[in-house]
Amino acid sequence: MEVLFDTVLSNPVYIAILAILGILLVYAIIKKIIKLIISVGFILIAYILYLNYTGQEVPKTIDEFKDSVSGNVSKAKKAASETIGNAKKSTKKIVEEKAKEQLDKILED
Repeated sequence: MEVLFDTVLSNPVYIAILAILGILLVYAIIKKIIKLIISVGFILIAYILYLNYTGQEVPKTIDEFKDSVSGNVSKAKKAASETIGNAKKSTKKIVEEKAKEQLDKILED
């Protein structure tokens, strides 16, 4: 391992290649962080526009924002669970009807 380090550090071409790779790595990380910040910013702006559109109060502090988001998430969970429950009931009803039709067909023959 020491031989590898000595070889790399003794040759300026290898040092230049390592420097370029390091710069590219830092650039890629910064680029991803900037994309993440922009995405989160767009999501926050969309959320504030949604609150404004629905007539709800836009939170002024971070604590109010956390409470608002958690309240809306719990509403979304409740709505999703109700929708899933309704879908299960309707699917079960349809499957039972189709099974009954098939059973009636088999028994008629």
